[in-house]
Amino acid sequence: MSEPSDITTGAGAGADHCPALSPESISTTFLTPGSPGLHPLLKRLRDEAPVFFSEKLGTWVVTRYDDVAGILKDAELFPSSTRSFILAGVPAEVREVLEDTCTFAAPNMGFDGSPVHERLRRPVTQYFSHRGVARLESRITGIAERHVRAFPAEPPADLVEAYARPLSADIVIELAGLPAADHDRILRYHRALNDFFFGQPPEHLQLGYAKDVKEWEGYLAGVIAERRRAPRDDLISLLTRKVARGEAQYSDEELISFFSFDIVTAGIRPTGFALVNLCNELLSEPERWESLREEPARFDGLFHETLRRSGLALGVFRKTAADAQVGGVVIPAGAAVWALTASANRDERHFPHPDAFDPHRPLLGSSLHFSQGLHYCLGVNLARTVTRAGLTALMRHRPGLRLVRGQERVYEPGINVIAPARLLLEW
Repeated sequence: MSEPSDITTGAGAGADHCPALSPESISTTFLTPGSPGLHPLLKRLRDEAPVFFSEKLGTWVVTRYDDVAGILKDAELFPSSTRSFILAGVPAEVREVLEDTCTFAAPNMGFDGSPVHERLRRPVTQYFSHRGVARLESRITGIAERHVRAFPAEPPADLVEAYARPLSADIVIELAGLPAADHDRILRYHRALNDFFFGQPPEHLQLGYAKDVKEWEGYLAGVIAERRRAPRDDLISLLTRKVARGEAQYSDEELISFFSFDIVTAGIRPTGFALVNLCNELLSEPERWESLREEPARFDGLFHETLRRSGLALGVFRKTAADAQVGGVVIPAGAAVWALTASANRDERHFPHPDAFDPHRPLLGSSLHFSQGLHYCLGVNLARTVTRAGLTALMRHRPGLRLVRGQERVYEPGINVIAPARLLLEW
């Protein structure tokens, strides 16, 4: 855990008497997923500095449950239109390319508020509803079975590389309606966008990645045009049919932005992360794994408690549309805000004994791992179904899985992702 001197106050923090993290705590503990010091530090921040400005990040950080939930529920005062912050952080030649893309410029439900958000979300709500995803379950189960049969025959195996990542990628690619033959090409494009939105590509790669985004959008435009001519049983065909019938109002640019960010970028990795985090929690206490094998109906509680406790991200980024008071601190208009859902979900003011793993805990449904309010995650039902199908297939084919003891834990790069990049298993 960081020493007390890691938290400082003063005008240099961006506002008089507003706490700020020192560079030491940011570089060592605060932004290190999996660090044993991360959650103790977040608790300390909730107690001593629940709202503070980080000079290193240029961002206001909010850590308590009530404050974070309030930000997520108020999309008018705290809009999610944060693409400008990404663009401001890249060199001019990279920014010039990205500003000319639909992903960074067209209206998008992930980054726009009312009424644009509702106009873009309404046509796909039924597809992603509980009932809509239930109709997809047999296809999802079939993909999981195909991948589990390809699981390594001899231990050890890396759950991420051997199973979770290819499973989630293939499910998103198939359901979207992208050609399976283009799998590797799609993942190359996905890497570029993923690194811009959820990490920070090395500067020498940024221009190439930006050009990949342009190429990706040209590729998407071609697939969308083909599905208009010859529809199939996939999301691209469904949405283009709705547009043609006047049941949805999407421009071509908005269709590209939707599939580029909301479906592929926001869909592939988080779905795999959820499966890996759940396996990690279950296998860290083998009786959890066995109890779920014996009682599959316990899945939902285990799934949501895992995400409350282990999350997929440290938080969500918002900006202020006007001066906003949060936790007694005034955050100025136009400021970047990082609402730490990982901290809020362990706030003892809302969740008693928050560090304990308790799938029966009260108020579990109020966890913020899928956000709240206008931008509540579109893919909740899909993520739950994919995770359940992937885990069920794994339990049936490899019932005796165990974590490899003493393995070094490696986490995904990026300041906002909490997910193992490798999880070694044996049996």
